[in-house]
Amino acid sequence: MFKNFCLRKSIMLVSCTLALFLLSACGVTLKHVSSQNLNGIVIQKPLSIMVSDIGDEREGYGDYPDRIGQGVSYWLPVIFDATDDNGKPLPVSYYIAQSLSEDLAKIGYRTKLANDTEKRIPLTLEQSIATAKEQNMDYLVTTKVKIGKTGFWGFLFIPFVEPVWTHIGYDSQLISMKNENDIIPLKTFHKKTEWHFAKITILDAIYDAGIFGKYWHSTAWGKTVVSDALAETTQKISEKVQSK
Repeated sequence: MFKNFCLRKSIMLVSCTLALFLLSACGVTLKHVSSQNLNGIVIQKPLSIMVSDIGDEREGYGDYPDRIGQGVSYWLPVIFDATDDNGKPLPVSYYIAQSLSEDLAKIGYRTKLANDTEKRIPLTLEQSIATAKEQNMDYLVTTKVKIGKTGFWGFLFIPFVEPVWTHIGYDSQLISMKNENDIIPLKTFHKKTEWHFAKITILDAIYDAGIFGKYWHSTAWGKTVVSDALAETTQKISEKVQSK
């Protein structure tokens, strides 16, 4: 009886240790993939556009600029942070500005990012305008993140699938370098719940987030929800620029 008790305790200890090991790997490598919604867009005026990250105003994220998601898998809280290909922290506001610049370039604009690629810190509006002028850009686009998070409910008893929801919202400004008072404000907000295969048992399991969590987050932020939001902003900016 004592041996059986020790065996059960050992199995429980190993299981908990394995769970904690799986759930401790919280770095998610983000790589932006442009939305298919941008395919086929043709522009007449390939103007130059500088994109600048001017801040992250997400509530509760002041000390965690690279935080992209969190949730609970049974009783274990799990947190996910964004990194680049080299494992370096990737601030959300920088990622949004960088990805928007890539999308604008994809449809034919000559783009540059105002922010330092090493420091990756937001600039002020004044700094952004000055940088755009120095580079002789036609337009400046600023982005300020208001909301950006992914969550999941690992305690729901739903066979084989996991609901993973993502909210992304940011304010943008399109500024003409010929006239700094010519400012067009834009707002973008997307939210979506994606149902991913998980559940390595019929009921929920504490291992789900550790095994599948990185995929959930890299998909929502790199290919689907966030990419669709950026494509919407890109289209709005292009329409405004081409109509002038």
